[in-house]
Amino acid sequence: MEFENPYAVQSAGGGPGRGDQGGPRLSLTILRQIRVIAVLLIVHGLMLMLMGVFLIGLAFLFPTMMAAQPGAMRQQAGGPPPEQLKIILIVVYGGMGVAGLVPGVLQVVAGSYNLFAKKRMLGIVALAVGTVSVGTCYCAPTAIALFVYGLIIYLHDTSKQAFALQEQGYSWQEIESLARQS
Repeated sequence: MEFENPYAVQSAGGGPGRGDQGGPRLSLTILRQIRVIAVLLIVHGLMLMLMGVFLIGLAFLFPTMMAAQPGAMRQQAGGPPPEQLKIILIVVYGGMGVAGLVPGVLQVVAGSYNLFAKKRMLGIVALAVGTVSVGTCYCAPTAIALFVYGLIIYLHDTSKQAFALQEQGYSWQEIESLARQS
């Protein structure tokens, strides 16, 4: 008894990776995952932007609150002087905020394009830059998970073909129709 390898690239008359109709062989499952990744990029990006704005706000709120409390800005034994502590708080929280805000904006933009199979490389770059959000200390698990999941989908042959078809002028519905025929 002979078994068929379900992972092998099938070739049927139209060249490597092509179906009987001569069109590209597309996996409908992977094609739908492109949209899932795009939505996750948008949601994760919005959450990063929210966290970034919050952390930047804290960068200026903490020193102001500390200065408003009498005696709170006293130098502790072995601690930095009060003026240096203000600078440290602004730099640390400001840096954490930027580490959330910049990748967040990029992910929202990339996700918006990727919803319609446009700008695949921008999506990959947004996933990679999203790992910078590890600097916020809050978004590390989701950023890493999205990076791995997104790369699996975006580097798949179906994704490459779908984005290439879109560049040739195919609509999302036409690309899905081709996937159903494969």
